[in-house]
Order: sequence, then structure tokens, then C-alpha cells
Amino acid sequence: MLWKNFQKGKEILDLNNFYKRIITTIFGLTLIAISFIYLPVINFLFFGNNYHFHPLIIILAIVFILEILFQLIKNKHSRHKLLFIYLFIYLVLFLHVIFLENMFENWKNIFFYLLTQVFIIDIFGYLVGKIFGKTKLKFIHEISPNKTIEGYIGSVIAGILWGVIILFVFNDFIETDFYIKILLVLSIVFTSILGDLFVSKVKRVISVKDFSNILYGHGGISDRLDSVLPSFAISFWIFFLL
Repeated sequence: MLWKNFQKGKEILDLNNFYKRIITTIFGLTLIAISFIYLPVINFLFFGNNYHFHPLIIILAIVFILEILFQLIKNKHSRHKLLFIYLFIYLVLFLHVIFLENMFENWKNIFFYLLTQVFIIDIFGYLVGKIFGKTKLKFIHEISPNKTIEGYIGSVIAGILWGVIILFVFNDFIETDFYIKILLVLSIVFTSILGDLFVSKVKRVISVKDFSNILYGHGGISDRLDSVLPSFAISFWIFFLL
């Protein structure tokens, strides 16, 4: 009886964490949409060429760096080469966000699509894993012990369905070739999952659950960029090369 009550309490707690993720995601997407509409784009000259970037991107980059510095100062376990590798890789990935913004006229549509698909993958992976997850993945157990095959199946199916709805049902949201849309949907699912695993490995090595707690139910900015930035990078190269 005591064990059943404990399990029930744990399930309620997990469900509350899911609600926190939903609330933060809706709030975050709303904030991003409002910032796209009302915040002015910053322009600058670089080697004679005019570039622009959205101030929200710079704010996120600054917070990301501050969270890493906070870990380096407060957490002795964080002074590991893997954290510095992570910092370098993700700063390079940040550049792809600016590349997308400057090379494509419909960058706002691309941004919003990428963010929503990554969030859908994350939320449904979490929800399906908590409700139906039974089969643990042994080969990633040391990186992320709570991941299950059912959770990943939920992530993949939800991510693909969302991509199909946005890119094929609303056909003019991002105008590009059929095969590029297919490649885009599948690539974002793949890079989103890999990015999440990589950052989970980093956090396990430096002995932290989250980089910070500034986002309700989500941890810090660095915890949310784990899947977003790789997806932006792969999307840039798909549009650029194809």
C-alpha cells in the first residue's frame, strides 16, 4: 500500500513537470512571436557588408555564456574539457542562427517552424516516455537513464507529424521543394534527439541536473538550446546547399 501511494505521488509529480514544460513552452513561443513583431532588428557593417540580427538572439547568447560561467565559478566538477568543447560547439551553432537570419527573407517563418518542431519533439518525448515508457535503452543508460524506446518513438512520430502539418498542409509557410521539406523534417528530428543526448552527457559529466533554473520547469537557457541550436545549424546547411 505504501509503495503504491509512493508510485502514485511520483506519477503526479512527473505530470506536474509536464504541465510546467507546457506552460513554459507556450509562454516562450508567445514571447518570441511578440519579439519578432515589435523588437527592432539591429544592423551593423562588417568588412563593408551590411548584416542584421535580432536582439533576442544576442540576449540568449549572453545568457547562455553566463550560465556556463556560473557553472565554472560555482561548480568545481564543471572544470572539465567536455564543458569547454560544448561551449565552443554551441557558440559556433549560434552563428548559424545569424546566418539563417541574414541569408533568407522568410527567416521568421523558418525560426518559428524550427522552434515549434523542436518543442513538440521534446514535449511528446517526455509525455509518452512518462506514460508508456517501459523499455530502457541500455546503450545510453549512462548518459540519460530515464530515456525509453517508447519516449523516442513518441518524439519521432510527433516531430514528423508536426513537420508534415506545417510544411505540407500549410504549403506556403516555407516555400521549397518537396524533397527538401522531407529532409528538413527528418533532419530536425534526428539532430534534436542527438543534441539532447550530447548536452545530457555534458551535464552528467559535470554533475548538474540543469545549468540554471530561470525557466519554469525547463532549467536554464542552455538546457533548452540543447536541441534547438543543432536543428538551426542543420537547417541552414540544407537550405544553403540545396
